[in-house]
Amino acid sequence: MTSYLTHPAARPEDEKPYRKGYRLPAALRSEIAAAHRTRPVLTAGCAALDVLIAVLVAVASGWALVWMSLWAALPLALLGCLVVARQLRALENLTHEASHYNWARHHRRWNDVLGFLLVGLPTGGRLAAYRESHLRHHGRFGTSDDPDRRRYAELDLEGLRRSSAAAFTASVLARAVRYQLGWVREVGSDLSVTAAMLVWSAVFVALPAWLGAGLPGAVAAEVLWLVSVFVVLPVLRLVAEADEHVYSDSDTVFDATISNVGLMQRVLVHPHADGYHTVHHLWPGIPHHSLRRTHAMLMERDPEYARRIRIRRGVLETPRAAAATPAR
Repeated sequence: MTSYLTHPAARPEDEKPYRKGYRLPAALRSEIAAAHRTRPVLTAGCAALDVLIAVLVAVASGWALVWMSLWAALPLALLGCLVVARQLRALENLTHEASHYNWARHHRRWNDVLGFLLVGLPTGGRLAAYRESHLRHHGRFGTSDDPDRRRYAELDLEGLRRSSAAAFTASVLARAVRYQLGWVREVGSDLSVTAAMLVWSAVFVALPAWLGAGLPGAVAAEVLWLVSVFVVLPVLRLVAEADEHVYSDSDTVFDATISNVGLMQRVLVHPHADGYHTVHHLWPGIPHHSLRRTHAMLMERDPEYARRIRIRRGVLETPRAAAATPAR
């Protein structure tokens, strides 16, 4: 397979994106068309619930650090960081949905307004910059214009060691700082976006914590929130991104894309059905609330999809064709 990885002098305009590599049976076209229907109230409700849980956990952790002994509160605070980061990861996945206009396809202004208010402010994300980067990932998949493939090459994400939990953790942490710096460069950021996120967290996290536990509680809750945003969340995002593709042994979108469907992946690393990544790359306009159902329908009714799709059911697992992957 020829690529910029083996031929670094190749010009981006000379490269061709990977072909899709899959043809939908005609009998299933109506089901796929119906799956594209967006449900703005449901998606906005998911985002609001994610925000509410993150805020409540951050505030409660701040209170615990004030009211409880350090040895009792510290494990709760560490768990709180993980839960808050998981909720922020869920919000980032809804930013991903907004980039495809999967909140409200026929009301694009509301799609972006809701995405900014419910997701952009708490996470400090810029929807326009992310959309530009992510649509290049889809449109120029597998080429040197594909920002995800560039990160895969720069950080050797396919080389993450999955032989044990300890080896995997060490290889993730060894890449975490470089990964976050590259992510920030790619999706863009500026002082106004960061300032808006800090003001948001001061109002919705620090202020409630101050009302319940005074200034120490406010400081503790705000610090916990910032650690979750800037330290724990990038690690979860790195793991999620490294799960999604294997470029080196494939030359189609279907074969280069991995679906991560294990319980831990669905709950922690790929919230909002983000793990059903093959369906997403075949039909980016199918919103999060229909991805799992669409995957199940294809597994049942399309033998080719069920035979060829590459699935990882555990974080440490090597992705295999579904026909060779034991169900759990």
